[in-house]
Amino acid sequence: MTEDEARQVLLLQAHESHVDRAASPQAWTLEDRSWATRQAVSAVGDHADPQRFVLARAAVAMQRLLPRQPAAQRWLQRRAWHPAWVLLAALLGGVLGVLADQLGPPQRVNLLAPAVWAVVGWNLLVYLTLLFPSPGAGLRGWLSRWQARGEEGVTALWASHAAPLSLQRLALLLHMGAMALALGLIAGLYLRGLVLDYRAGWQSTFVDAATVQAALQLLLAPARWVTGIAVPDVAPLQLAPGANAQASAAPWIHLLAATLALLVVLPRGLLAWLAAARARQLTLHFPLPLDTPYFEALHPLMRPGLTPIVRLLWVAGVDSPPLRLFDQDVAALNSGNGNGSGTGTALTLVVSDEGDQLQLLAVPAGVQGAMVAPAAMPVAAWWQRWPSPAKSGKSPLVRLREDTDIVVLLTRPGAQAPAWVNDLDRPVVVLVDSPEAEPPRLSLHARHDGWLLEGRLLQALEAARPGDPRLPRLRQAWLTQQQAQLDAGVQLLADSLGRIAALHQPVADEGFLARRAEAETARLALSAALEAEWRAGAQTLAAWLGRSVAEDTAGPPSTSAARVKGRLGEGRAALVGGVVTGALAGLKADVLSGGLTMGAGLVTGGVLGALGAAGMAKGLNVVRGTDRSFAAWNEEALAPVTLGLLQRYLVLAHGQTDEAAALRLAPALAAQQAALQALWRGRERRVANEGEAQRLAQQLQPLLRQVVQAALGGPPAGHASPAP
Repeated sequence: MTEDEARQVLLLQAHESHVDRAASPQAWTLEDRSWATRQAVSAVGDHADPQRFVLARAAVAMQRLLPRQPAAQRWLQRRAWHPAWVLLAALLGGVLGVLADQLGPPQRVNLLAPAVWAVVGWNLLVYLTLLFPSPGAGLRGWLSRWQARGEEGVTALWASHAAPLSLQRLALLLHMGAMALALGLIAGLYLRGLVLDYRAGWQSTFVDAATVQAALQLLLAPARWVTGIAVPDVAPLQLAPGANAQASAAPWIHLLAATLALLVVLPRGLLAWLAAARARQLTLHFPLPLDTPYFEALHPLMRPGLTPIVRLLWVAGVDSPPLRLFDQDVAALNSGNGNGSGTGTALTLVVSDEGDQLQLLAVPAGVQGAMVAPAAMPVAAWWQRWPSPAKSGKSPLVRLREDTDIVVLLTRPGAQAPAWVNDLDRPVVVLVDSPEAEPPRLSLHARHDGWLLEGRLLQALEAARPGDPRLPRLRQAWLTQQQAQLDAGVQLLADSLGRIAALHQPVADEGFLARRAEAETARLALSAALEAEWRAGAQTLAAWLGRSVAEDTAGPPSTSAARVKGRLGEGRAALVGGVVTGALAGLKADVLSGGLTMGAGLVTGGVLGALGAAGMAKGLNVVRGTDRSFAAWNEEALAPVTLGLLQRYLVLAHGQTDEAAALRLAPALAAQQAALQALWRGRERRVANEGEAQRLAQQLQPLLRQVVQAALGGPPAGHASPAP
């Protein structure tokens, strides 16, 4: 892939691997990951090359990721390399080369200590270093760490993968700078020689003229061979202290320039060209390994050598009990395993988003009798051992071994496994048809222990094939499926319980002063509404589970704890208040007047008392928030209803008995009792309570979810229970 394509792939890997801590968790979710995989598979096909799939998936993912994550878009647009840097390195090297000639004495070429020999010596050392491969590997590691210094997320991930490309680009800059430095030295020598009179000489305390002559003959041999200029005699050029050079430096400048060209300019130019070619090759064909766990987990397309199907061989006797695994009826596989009654059809138990499948297969019909252990077979004579064409095919045991990853053996306590199972040479996971079983055997009936039998079975399969990358993905897919089913099932419970708790049945009369028959009629209507909702909830739950519920489904728990929330009748309060107050006022008036009021005090007191009583009743109704009398279930009634709904869910959805479900629900409900009571006390006090059922269901969902999880032994492994 190209460098730009690799940047997209690694950017997506950083977000999906959660190494990009700067990214928002909402930038890329598990749903987005599955969507990108599906889109890529539909675009490239089920048999595409892994690299095509990875590139197509990254291109599709960028359509969603970049608009959500501006930082990712900025990183993708930022470049760690620009071709202009090559020109800048050449310019800096040339300027330094021109200025380096000024380091020695003015207008004199010191034959033993010019900048030329320093440049030549340094380059020869570099060439020697490049001959050894180990420093290059160390340099790549150092370069990767240097690029990722202080960085995290996608920048560090890119630095670790782009180190070879960065090394070639760095080499290109260094080679171009060194070549330009040598060219600058040559240019400086000739430019100054045009306008200045350069003289040559040398001085030394420890070296004589013969040694200097031999050294220069050796060092300048390539230049002498190319230019045809002989190395002059150096004896007359030796300078005394304080003396000035007298010999012309022209031949020496030509020889030094040729030496720089041969030993620096040409090799460095060739190395720069090689570095540029390798960098371009890496840019067009970026070496991104696709056999890492991250890429292998994306889809079976990334694992061409590994089939996506994990094949379980189901071995059970004819008298094995009926059993459902992963919502699949495996009774069709309990066929005696080899007596010819098997269906031969594989059951697909779990499918992951990455395309992995967990299949359950029966023993092929008619092969059990042919599965004889090699030790029990008679030894044939040597002339009978030559294979004939009719017998050259694979034995049933060998064929079954090739088609099996793990054997799942359903047995009874004390029973022995068939002898051919051991000869199959495949891992065996044992299910025991008993309430208890010693690990590593799994009890078939202890479904309430832990998070269901299927979860423990998947863990046992992982232990049987450690290192198989398909099994963790399948277990995670099952956990995600269970999580979604749990949320959906608890939501059904919360909706039903919310509607029951929000039931308000109006009372025909004025509540507080109503007749007893009117309140009893409201209670009976409330019970009828509860029973209707109970049966409707059972039908909805059964339909969601894909099961049938008998017509004589048990009704709701019997309860008479319905309360009547009464409205204080203003008319009756006025009548009663008028009678009582009028009688008292009349009596007082008659007493004070000696009976001369003739009943006027009674009438006046009655009118005033009626008005006052009606006003007080109306004010009390406003304060109480009661617009009409109604009957509703109180906290004592809702407790057994809640228990009954949860118990029915555990029985239908998870196969528990009524007694086991009630036993496990009791402590779980006790832990949430305070929260439930606070929820019941906060219900509306008006008959018109539209929307209250939805509000109660929303608040009940996290509470009931924790109750169900606790009754099932806690949340499934790998999933944390969300906070309510």
